[in-house]
Formats: sequence, structure tokens, C-alpha cells
Amino acid sequence: MFSTIVGILFVLLGALWFRYPEALRRRLRRKALRKLRWYFFAAALSIGVLLISVGWKYEGLLPKILVIGGIIAILKGLFFLKSKAADEITEWLLNQPVLRIRIFAACQVALGLLILFGPKG
Repeated sequence: MFSTIVGILFVLLGALWFRYPEALRRRLRRKALRKLRWYFFAAALSIGVLLISVGWKYEGLLPKILVIGGIIAILKGLFFLKSKAADEITEWLLNQPVLRIRIFAACQVALGLLILFGPKG
């Protein structure tokens, strides 16, 4: 149920941003940088937790490297809150040409369709 809602949101937002790429730029410009920093922190934290949980279940060298990568991702997420990295990433996104934004939107639509119609497990 949750994956269906997420898949539908990915497809709808991707189609919107593919059709109107300037809407994404306006949205990013309106957002306060402090709010974007929290989004970057949340993304780094979730990636870090995902890597740690995957690496913790198995034994061997590669899973331990994943755990270390997860710890580094969480620490990097903490640095996003007070660093200029969030500002630089936002400026980089705002300066991208329309074609790259549309490619990103097409990838988002493909990911949403994969979530909706991909293998169920």
C-alpha cells in the first residue's frame, strides 16, 4: 500500500517536472536554505541507516565496508546542517540546463513505474 502511494507520487511529480522544468527551479528558489539543509540531512541519514542495516545482517568484508560507509554517511549528514555544502548543491541544481532536469524527471518517472510494477517480494 505504502509503496503504491510512493510510486504514484514519483510518477506524478516526475511527469510534472518533465513537462514544467522551470517549476522545479522556482520551487527550489522559494525554499529556504535551512529547510533544504534538513532535506539533505534526512537523505544522508536514511542512506546511512540503510547501509548499516544491510551490512549488519551479513558477515564478511563487504558488509563491514557497508557499515563503515553508513557511519560516514550519517556523519556527513550532520555536517550538512552547518556547512556550505547544502548551499553549493542547491546552486549547482539551479544552474543545470533544462535538458538535465528533464532527464532527472524521466529517471524519476521510471523509478516510480519500477516501484509500481516491479517484482513484488
